[in-house]
Order: sequence, then structure tokens, then C-alpha cells
Amino acid sequence: MFDDGFCTHCGQKGSIACTVFSKHAHVMWIPFFPIGKRTLIWCQQCGTEYKQLLHVPPVLQKQIKDFKSGQRAPFWQWVGLALIIGSMVNSIIGEIIESRNTKKYFNDPDYKDVYCISSEGVYTLMYLCDMREDSLFFLHNKYTWSKLSSEVKQLHRPHFYRLNTIYGYSRDDLNKYFYEDKIIHIIWRNLPFQTKKMNLSEEERKLFEEDEDEEEDEDEDEYEEEEEDEDEYEEEEEDEEDEEDEEDEEYEENEEDEEDEEDVKNIGFQF
Repeated sequence: MFDDGFCTHCGQKGSIACTVFSKHAHVMWIPFFPIGKRTLIWCQQCGTEYKQLLHVPPVLQKQIKDFKSGQRAPFWQWVGLALIIGSMVNSIIGEIIESRNTKKYFNDPDYKDVYCISSEGVYTLMYLCDMREDSLFFLHNKYTWSKLSSEVKQLHRPHFYRLNTIYGYSRDDLNKYFYEDKIIHIIWRNLPFQTKKMNLSEEERKLFEEDEDEEEDEDEDEYEEEEEDEDEYEEEEEDEEDEEDEEDEEYEENEEDEEDEEDVKNIGFQF
């Protein structure tokens, strides 16, 4: 309320009051930032509302302007923007920590470390299963991810790795991959196996299903090759057995011939 001035409608002096409202932009009812102020001016005596500042007595116009400029938007109107900035800062700090940990884990590897690597524009995982003095041995993941993000961790599942093949790399090769080729991007330690259902977009799901079909076809081809190898091995064994039988028969025939010769000699000696 202002002591100076009077209401142009009822003539009451000192009855003019003013309230300032701060407007804000929002998304899904979450306030992001203030976008202006709205001033409500009215007479407390007769209730007349002044729509424009020009309708207020001149003696009050400057006071109302000063009062409006001195009001600040409440902090809660910045909540959305603060959340976005906080998320960005947290992401940057996380990337810095992850980069430092990756270098640390690369220089001092340990069993069960998980390496995120890139190949031909896609990303996949390697699982460290064995170490020697100058070499590291990995299980390769069967599947790939389209972009580098924390979502690639979803591939870390036991049945997603090729358990029948172990790949070995020398320390020199790994140093080249890490420092020069930049194909080793992230190394996680103590990363638990994922058990939740994979969060995939429709396009990623189609690509994943195609990879699964290709993997099944490869498994079937490997299985058929193994069966063919087994059949060849059985045939070789059968051939070897046949050869052994023939050798046994020849040996028996030779023994019989020798016995016949001895019998003939004995008969001749009796005569």
C-alpha cells in the first residue's frame, strides 16, 4: 500500500495497493525460468482495479515502477533449468572420472574387467578372462551397439559372450589400440552382469534381432561343421579298424601257412 496518491474512482487517499507476480516458462508443469512480471494495482477501499499504470495518479507511477523493479523472481521458478545444468555438470564429472578410471584399469588390468571397443562404427564388449606376463585373453561379445553410451552395458550378459573362443592380445597390441587407434574407449571394473530386460528402440530391436538370427545361423553352421568333422573322424576310425582287421587276417593266414609247412616237415621226418 502506498501512502501517497488517491483513488481516481472513489477519491480515498492512501488506499492504492500493488502486488507483483512473476511469470515463468514450464514444461510438463516443471518451471524452467521466469519470463516477466505482472503488476496488479487496485484500490482497497472500493476495489477498483487499474489495468494500466497510466490510469494511476502520476504521483504513484514512479513508486510502483521502483517497487516492481525491486522484486526478484522466486528460486523455485529456476528449478527446471537448475536440473538441466546439474545433469550436464554431473555428466561431465562422470565422464572425467570414467576416463581416469579407464586409464588406471588399462595400466593395471584385473580379471573380469570389461572393455568397450569400437569396430566399423559400432561398439561391443570384451571380457578379460585370463592374463599372462605379456598377453591378455578375452571373451568377445556376440552383439554390437550403435552408439557409445552407458546403454552399451546392457550387452554385459553371460550368454552374450562367445564362450567357445578365447582371443589373446599382446600388451604392445593393446597399447596401440588404446593410445594410437583409440578403439578401446571405456574399461569397467566390477561391472555386474545385466539381468533387466533390454531397453531398445524399435530400430535397435530390429537390428538386434537380425544379429541374433545371424548368430543362430553361424551356430548352426558351426554345429553342422562339427557334425561333418565327427562323421569324417568316425569314417577314419572305421577305415583304420578295417585295415587292422585285414592285417589280422593276413597275420592269421601267415601263421596257418607256417603251421602247414611245419606239419609237412614233421611228416617228412617221420618217413
